[in-house]
Amino acid sequence: MLEGSNRVSLIKPSAIRRMLELSAGMKNVIHFEQGEPDFTTPKHIIDAAVEAAQKGYTHYTEIDGILELRQAIAEKLEKDNGVDADPQTDVTVTSGSQEAMLIAALGFLNSGDEALILDPYYPACFEDTLLAEAKPVPVPLDERNNYRIETETLEKEITQRTKMIWLCNPSNPTGHVFSKQDLETIADVAQKHDLIVFADEIYEKIVYDDTRHVSIGSLPNMENRTVTVNGFSKAYAMTGWRIGYVAAGKKLSAILRKLHYYAVLCPNAISQKAAVTALTGPQNCVKEMVTEYSRRRVLVLQELDRIKSLPYTKPKGAFYVFPDFSNFEKSDEIFATKLLKEAGVVTAPGSGFGKTGEGHLRISYSISHEQVKEGMKRIKTFLTRKA
Repeated sequence: MLEGSNRVSLIKPSAIRRMLELSAGMKNVIHFEQGEPDFTTPKHIIDAAVEAAQKGYTHYTEIDGILELRQAIAEKLEKDNGVDADPQTDVTVTSGSQEAMLIAALGFLNSGDEALILDPYYPACFEDTLLAEAKPVPVPLDERNNYRIETETLEKEITQRTKMIWLCNPSNPTGHVFSKQDLETIADVAQKHDLIVFADEIYEKIVYDDTRHVSIGSLPNMENRTVTVNGFSKAYAMTGWRIGYVAAGKKLSAILRKLHYYAVLCPNAISQKAAVTALTGPQNCVKEMVTEYSRRRVLVLQELDRIKSLPYTKPKGAFYVFPDFSNFEKSDEIFATKLLKEAGVVTAPGSGFGKTGEGHLRISYSISHEQVKEGMKRIKTFLTRKA
């Protein structure tokens, strides 16, 4: 019979993709829904890829990624994150961080296992858990308490079936950066209950106001139970290159590598050469992009502050803000659809990021300053008409 598997029926389409499809064909639309840098990949990185292609570097590579790149990643992890990873055994180059999430779910979760997901969450955490035929258990974080993580909040959701905790830091969709104290709480709970922590750190370089990003894998006794995932998509504007990496202790890495082989065989050869240059070349390009994101962020927050009855938490990282529009419309799905059709602004409904996100919209300021300005103007005008 021409039907999908049972596991596919468990997952739901992306709210972001749904809004993108709804806006297809519409003209003069502002796209606040996508989490993609509007910058072109820096020239020196592109040049490295072109050179690799011209020299015939177009074949299979080592399954786990070329050693040159794994060494550069290990050096970066030690220098920037305080994470000690052996490039021979602990680092695997993946086809983006999205692959790392799926192979982690399939590699560590059995049918009937449970995984805690800090809510609001990046949707793939939830859906990949379902694909592993495990149970996602959202842990609601209180926005009014600045998404603070408390031991009691985590432990009341833990059962004998709990196996893993999903963490995105800085957070997509909220832009929140978890403090060292919050991470220590997660670490203590993980050690007490013998849990694996999956830490998505793809936005680590995009932080503001002297905020310091801390890797949970650097905390005492966490090196062998943390799966640290990162990549090049956000910091280096390399979303289309599909290149990322996962670092974990030898035992966990061996499990991931087995799945990685059957999922992708090996990462893109040319993208790997580009990634080496991204890590080892000049970093001023990253600083310049973050400076521009910061400028756009200031604009968005200024405009949000001018809208009455619109609470939001000031983001410290990534390029998202997650305002609560429930004072204007209880259903974020309905509100997002009206905003698109009546104002020409595409956003991502908050309910797509978990129950705690209901009533919110995710606004991404990864588009040009001019587009951000116009989009916020349209939102304010739309809300004025509704008042």
